[in-house]
Amino acid sequence: MKKIFLLISIYCIFCLNFTFAEVISGKVDHNDMNYQNKIVDKKTNKPLSNAKISIPEIDYTTYSDKNGAFKLNADLNDKTVLFVEKEGYKVFSLTVDNSVIKGPLKLGIEQSSPFDLQITQGVIHLGDNMFSSNSANSSDFKLNANGHFLSKKFKRPKAAQNQDIVVRIGTIIGLDTKKAKEQGQNRIAKVYSSPTEVFVNGKRIGVIELNGDNIEILVPRHILKEDNELVIKTGQNLFQTEYVDYDDIELANVRVETKEKHHFARH
Repeated sequence: MKKIFLLISIYCIFCLNFTFAEVISGKVDHNDMNYQNKIVDKKTNKPLSNAKISIPEIDYTTYSDKNGAFKLNADLNDKTVLFVEKEGYKVFSLTVDNSVIKGPLKLGIEQSSPFDLQITQGVIHLGDNMFSSNSANSSDFKLNANGHFLSKKFKRPKAAQNQDIVVRIGTIIGLDTKKAKEQGQNRIAKVYSSPTEVFVNGKRIGVIELNGDNIEILVPRHILKEDNELVIKTGQNLFQTEYVDYDDIELANVRVETKEKHHFARH
């Protein structure tokens, strides 16, 4: 399930913020013969050296040089996930295909906070390993499913009083929901799945209906405890009644982070 659009639709009981945030800060003018891919500090715009850039699905890795520049000599069959990692910075992920990696790209990454918690590393596949070749990004799935849900325990971040706590999903691909179908993110003709659901301590805080990057969902303060559980459940084929057919999806770079209070619009 995968044709990635920058548009993400999240129905959230409380509130939502979606941006293509630190993803692409801008493309260099192709008329400039010195253009190149770069990794920069999102806040200062200064180049970052020795940042690791990887595309795990094709076992591709490279590093930025002293000027933050890097090359992407890769060939992709479909949309997949690119990661940027550097000590002292939040892990960054971005959905890419051949048209994107041809660049040039300028990727801005954020410094990490001592209150941020990395919930997952790399890519996680949820579902039942049964999916159509017309499903979103199905040609890119190379991992076996780890069940139909992800469950992770986390301590409540010791955030300052003026900060909210959010669940951030760096990248999600594979959704075959009705909205994903309407947006052309898959080629399935007649059926669709329910959305992916996100829970904290048994309370649903949001659902995800479109594939994309940098999804943030606010965790209501009143449901947080000292010890907490985050659960992300993939959807089900709504047209299959003989057995449960789980939607196969892949998640990358799931985090619990702090944000300035009122970062989200209240509804």
